[in-house]
Amino acid sequence: MTVYKLYLKLIRRNFKSILLYLFIFVGIFFMFVIINSNNKTTNSFKEVKPTIAYIDEEQSNLSMNLKDYLATITKISDIDSAESGKDALFFGDIAACITIPDGFSEHFNNQQVTNIQIEQREDESNAMLVQQYVNSYLQSVSTYQKNTTLSLDEIHAKILDDQSNKTEVAFAIADPETANDDVILRQLFFNYLSFICLSVTILMVGVVMHSMNNSEIRKRNLAAPIKSLSMNIQMVLGNLTFSIGLWVLFMIIICAFSNNMFSLIGFTYMLNSLVFFLVALSIAFLAANLIVNTAHPTELLSAITNILGLGMTFLGGAFVPQKLISDSVLAISRFTPTYWYVLANDKLVDLSQPTLEIFQYIGIQSLFAVACFILSMVVYKNKRVQESI
Repeated sequence: MTVYKLYLKLIRRNFKSILLYLFIFVGIFFMFVIINSNNKTTNSFKEVKPTIAYIDEEQSNLSMNLKDYLATITKISDIDSAESGKDALFFGDIAACITIPDGFSEHFNNQQVTNIQIEQREDESNAMLVQQYVNSYLQSVSTYQKNTTLSLDEIHAKILDDQSNKTEVAFAIADPETANDDVILRQLFFNYLSFICLSVTILMVGVVMHSMNNSEIRKRNLAAPIKSLSMNIQMVLGNLTFSIGLWVLFMIIICAFSNNMFSLIGFTYMLNSLVFFLVALSIAFLAANLIVNTAHPTELLSAITNILGLGMTFLGGAFVPQKLISDSVLAISRFTPTYWYVLANDKLVDLSQPTLEIFQYIGIQSLFAVACFILSMVVYKNKRVQESI
């Protein structure tokens, strides 16, 4: 296992770079945990007023009545454009942005699906209330219209009167805030993990593979009493040891912060991240084969690491929620494994147990890994042919 030991020795020599990325990631994540714990409130199951943006492009009687109703149970900001609403969502100034387009009243009167556009933050627990408030009001208006001859204004007054009647409900639940915070914490950890996974794996595997696949060093190795097949197998084992070892390290970190990792959903998160680590390994293997015998391999590898690490994570929605990314950008990001990795993480937030859809997303990531590995083998073979000429 001479080659395998050499691989591990080269990893240890570059371990400072791994620690640097690790400390940055854990530091940022630990800061988030502290901020999140300090900002906990005790009103998770009490009446709250989420801040929203209400953009009324129709200015009809129905749309203005809806705004008046929402003003009694939410805080409406003075945002007056969809673009400003998206910016406010991104910075967390509002929980949801409601846009009433032209034709809203016509759709409603014809008993068609309303064309209201509601955008909300995924990590805002009160955002779902806004959707419920809108649906409740429109359903009440529809019910009154079907069973009475009242005008819209009279119906609106009735609904406001009904809404003022409140009932006290008491129930017991085991620390709902902690459970909700834990779900959000776990989602953010695994989404942000994609950047560290890509950056560290591409950089470390690329450096080691370049050192071992350099043409001069390779010619020396071919003269050694080690079969080429055995050498390649040991290099593959070294790559897998590094990638899986790094994955295990991050799983230990999240298990220390999250209380529900040893559940079916928790294991699905782990499986999804493990497959993504293998995808990152195949990308790193391809990058290492591309930079063999280049003039400035270290600088080129650093550039590839930054471009792929930042580019794929931003496009895939690791840092910015996919719902806030434009359709054109999402169309491009679907050609990256990060998109499917983050999509699986986001879907798991709302599930009590994994579904077939989640495993399909994981399977798509596996196809990316296979494709990158096959492409790297083609590049590797071409390099060897050129060296033999």
